[in-house]
Amino acid sequence: MLKVSYDCDIEQNMMEWLKLCKYAHSPYSVRNGWGQNLFMVDATKVNKTKVAPWSVRLWFEELAHNGVPQENVMTRKVFGRGIGHYSQVVWQNSNKIGCGIYWCEKMTYAGCEYSPAGNFIGATIYEIGEPCSKCDCEGCKCDEEDGLCTEPENPTKHKKDHRHDRHHRKHLEKETEKAHEKI
Repeated sequence: MLKVSYDCDIEQNMMEWLKLCKYAHSPYSVRNGWGQNLFMVDATKVNKTKVAPWSVRLWFEELAHNGVPQENVMTRKVFGRGIGHYSQVVWQNSNKIGCGIYWCEKMTYAGCEYSPAGNFIGATIYEIGEPCSKCDCEGCKCDEEDGLCTEPENPTKHKKDHRHDRHHRKHLEKETEKAHEKI
């Protein structure tokens, strides 16, 4: 699993959407195809340092409430359980994140965007295994403290990762869109 780094460009994109105060996912085109989690509190000017961990905790609690199967693969059935926020937070190929919180007139609005996006039907949420056992991108190293793989400054294509295979990605996107429409 790749270690996640914070990306200010992704944060800026997320903030632009939050400032519209529209509690709905932005179109994929507006967020460059990135994954997105949203959270809102039906109150204004809620302390931002409390909203941030609260939102992530609730996204992560989807696992405890709805679970995922042992094989840890995103299927239509699994997505339909209501685990999409959790799975995006832990998606193994998402290695950049940007988040924001905005005080709207009638709510406190929070969100994060992830690059590359997760939640693709037919893809593995994350591979279960020993820490750093599959650092399979060229130049990747193991961060011993976190047990996660770190990419070099200018990462090259992952050997076992289909996210760069356009045909495979298009297929997953179509399947994912179909699944999302049915839910």
